[in-house]
Amino acid sequence: MLRPPNKIDDSSFPSDMPIRILPSDLVNQIAAGEVVERPASVVKELLENAVDAGARSIELLLEQGGKKLIEIRDDGCGMNGADARLALERHATSKIVTFDDLLAVRTLGFRGEALPSIASVSRFRMVTSDGSSAEATELSVEPGGAVTTRPAARDRGTTVNVGELFENVPARRKFLKSVDAEYRAIIAIVSSYALPSPMQAFRVEHNGRLVLDLPSAPSRRERVLQVLGEEASEALSEVGIEVGVVRADGFVTRGIRYGSRRNQYFFVNGRLVRDRVLTHAASRAAEAFDFDGHPAIVLFLEIPPEQVDVNVHPAKTEVRFRDSGSVHVAVEQGIRMALGGAGEGRGLLRAAGQQHSEIDSLRNGRPLEGGGGHPLSLLRPGSAINLPSVYDATPLFRERAIVQPPLGRSHEQEGAVSGLGALRGRVIGQYRMSYVVIDTPEGLRLVDQHVAHERILYDRFRSRTGDALATQHQLSPVMVSLGAAEAGTLDSHLSELRELGFEIERFSGNSFGVSAAPGELTRDGIEPFLRKLLDGSGDEKSAHGERVRDRIVASLACQAAIKIHRTLSGEEMARLVSELLDASNPYACPHGRPIIVDIRHADIERHFHRR
Repeated sequence: MLRPPNKIDDSSFPSDMPIRILPSDLVNQIAAGEVVERPASVVKELLENAVDAGARSIELLLEQGGKKLIEIRDDGCGMNGADARLALERHATSKIVTFDDLLAVRTLGFRGEALPSIASVSRFRMVTSDGSSAEATELSVEPGGAVTTRPAARDRGTTVNVGELFENVPARRKFLKSVDAEYRAIIAIVSSYALPSPMQAFRVEHNGRLVLDLPSAPSRRERVLQVLGEEASEALSEVGIEVGVVRADGFVTRGIRYGSRRNQYFFVNGRLVRDRVLTHAASRAAEAFDFDGHPAIVLFLEIPPEQVDVNVHPAKTEVRFRDSGSVHVAVEQGIRMALGGAGEGRGLLRAAGQQHSEIDSLRNGRPLEGGGGHPLSLLRPGSAINLPSVYDATPLFRERAIVQPPLGRSHEQEGAVSGLGALRGRVIGQYRMSYVVIDTPEGLRLVDQHVAHERILYDRFRSRTGDALATQHQLSPVMVSLGAAEAGTLDSHLSELRELGFEIERFSGNSFGVSAAPGELTRDGIEPFLRKLLDGSGDEKSAHGERVRDRIVASLACQAAIKIHRTLSGEEMARLVSELLDASNPYACPHGRPIIVDIRHADIERHFHRR
């Protein structure tokens, strides 16, 4: 029986909702929501304009992470007065004329949305000259949208000044992250856009200080080393491969690995993109080797423009490939060969035709079939997965080993500890020089010595302020040479590091000197700590000040903690367990790893058939 359609309760709808044309300022603000998400989005759009203008030198001035001011100066071709005025109109562009032009875009910008969108959500001023007349043109846009034009003075090129971003859209402004987080995002963007343009010079000043300086480089390799740092020089392996119409060139690091994928860059016809096909192919190539971490990857793909759609998203960071299979094979095989040879690794490549259905799943955002614990593995439907055991133990112990609350305060002599209530136990030794073994009436308790010490140090470092700092001065500064992007990021952490007892200053270029550090950190551990800290700096969850400090403290505690495979004396083991009992959270380290595992005595007896 057919049911009547549900009646719509329209009592909450306005009685009069006429169709109307939105005012231009509101249209621009809506468009700005698609193009301008944060200060880094503004920098991206203006950088693209400067690169497209043929600039050889690009300078960026920032205040308060771009929230208060973003100013970009370039020495490109500039514009005359008439073109400058048109550039502030929506969809005004010199890049395309017909639909066919859209299918053959080679420039970074082409939609004609950036300038009017940015101007609608900021205090906007632009000064530009194409060198054809003695005067430049200055255009100012008021918050209401009125444009003021006047003559000005400047050499050939363009200066764009964006002040008080989202001042007239407070709901958008309150969602911006901290100054440091926005600043780091901008440094990442500038470093990325510098990679395919080695002949161009990039400089960034933040709050009056030079924080990034990338002079013109003679080759892409030299530019890559400017961004990654000279330490990558010996490890940089070249990628070069053609698959059909796809050409992939670039570099990958062999032997140097990073804690995150922040040093992986993919460019399609010179455009920086984020694409699941590319990242998946790179992951597959790296997984074929026993990598602990992620290699740095800088890959430039050249594809006929008609084979790639760059008009997928207003921000132009996403693309769609006509032949995703060939792109995937070129990236995976090129990186795999650069890492160690096409025949090495834990598997062989399949032909492009066999991968099409799987790549289509990636492109359309669908999960791949199979895969088990490897959600991105290219397994066909029905493929069997042989998962290894979690660890070598009997089924009984695998089922019964659980994380328990720790023992209580120490009251016995060396090697003995007491637990909650009447529970008592004693330290009886080490297992594999990594775990402290405690004998309790309930069974055996294993304490991971590294993460236990990490938790103790984390609490100790967090509580230190002012005179409580225990600083160890170095006989000579520990010099740390970084890549340009890393140096800019470390620069934003200097105040928090100094609060924790570091004496660290920036020297010439991208080098830093550490003349003092917390006493628990050895001299040899200073540089690894800083590099590990930088590996995690792209985490947007750590955007605000207190969280940034906590993350630095957690990294410091991890680096300074005693390591596994180190023999401890009875006194050291007893002291470690005793201090753990006073920790704020004895159950887990700052990164969430468990500290204590209990194996019940009843389970041990059952295993030996005593029950």
